[in-house]
Amino acid sequence: MAEVPEPEPQAATELPRIELFMTVIRVANWSMVVRWYIDALGLVPVLLDPQHQFALLAAGNGRLGVQGVAEAQFDSVRGKVRLVFQVRDLDRERQDLAQRGIAVSSPMENREEGYREVRLNDPEGNSLRLFAWIDPARASQFAGSRP
Repeated sequence: MAEVPEPEPQAATELPRIELFMTVIRVANWSMVVRWYIDALGLVPVLLDPQHQFALLAAGNGRLGVQGVAEAQFDSVRGKVRLVFQVRDLDRERQDLAQRGIAVSSPMENREEGYREVRLNDPEGNSLRLFAWIDPARASQFAGSRP
């Protein structure tokens, strides 16, 4: 197996092409876990959607997503953590990944929430999402929780 070269640290000099938007944890008892993060750690709710059992919580410059999963499905969910990256050009990022031989889904659109996304996994099976807002103005709703 070939050795992987050590990455060189770089100073950020421009806006990133890809930005970690949030880390999502999948939980069986959504309301209890959300309440715990708010009460115990003092995270600030940015979005609470009980109908879809999803919460977006601000944690300083970071964001935590809490996604409810039915208890019957909880043990079968592969990976309890999902990384969600915001990108400027979803189609370009998808094309770049596919050209590198990385399996990536077709773009999916969520009109209700106003974004498009693609799904993929890292080499160990961890779930990743890349998304872009359909209307870039929608991102302003989350500006207070941006790094």
